[in-house]
Amino acid sequence: MTTPDLPHVEGAQLALISGSAVEELQVLLERCEDFEVLVTGHPPEPYAARELLVDAPPDHPLRDKFVIGVWTDQGLTAAIDLLRDFPERHVWYLGLLLVAPEDRGQGLGERILAAFRPWILSQEGRAIRLIVQDQNPAARRFWVREGFVEIGTATQELMDRTNQVARFELKL
Repeated sequence: MTTPDLPHVEGAQLALISGSAVEELQVLLERCEDFEVLVTGHPPEPYAARELLVDAPPDHPLRDKFVIGVWTDQGLTAAIDLLRDFPERHVWYLGLLLVAPEDRGQGLGERILAAFRPWILSQEGRAIRLIVQDQNPAARRFWVREGFVEIGTATQELMDRTNQVARFELKL
C-alpha cells in the first residue's frame, strides 16, 4: 500500500520523519519533557526519537507506521505517530500527537487532526483510536472536544510505570 501525499495544515509543512529530522524530533521530545514525565515518570531517553520510528506491535509491518513532523516558522513544532490497520483493518491508531509547549492552546493540534481525518479516510480508514492516561485530564478534554468517544478502559504497562488509561475512538 502506498502513502498518498500528506495533508495540508495551514501555516505548516508536513513530512515523514527520517534522516536529519530524527535529531529534530529528539529535540522536540526533550522540549515536551512534561508529557513524557507525566506518562512514563521520567524524561525522554537520548534515543527516544529513533525508538519512536520503529515502535510498533511485533506483528505489525513498519510500512504501516507513520511518524510525521509538522514544521512551522519556529522549526519542528509538532509530531504525529499513526499506525494504519491497527488494532484491526480500517482502524488507525494514533499513538502520539505532540505539540511543543509554547504552541499548545493555539489551535495547532485541532488543525493537524482536522487535516488528518480526510487523509485517513483516503487510506480506507473508518475510525481513529487512541488512549489517554488518567493523569492527563487536559488530553482527555481535548479528545472529547474533537469528537472522540470513550470506548473502554485498560491498564498500560510501561517499563517503570503502570497507568490506567481510557480508550477513545472517532468514527470517520
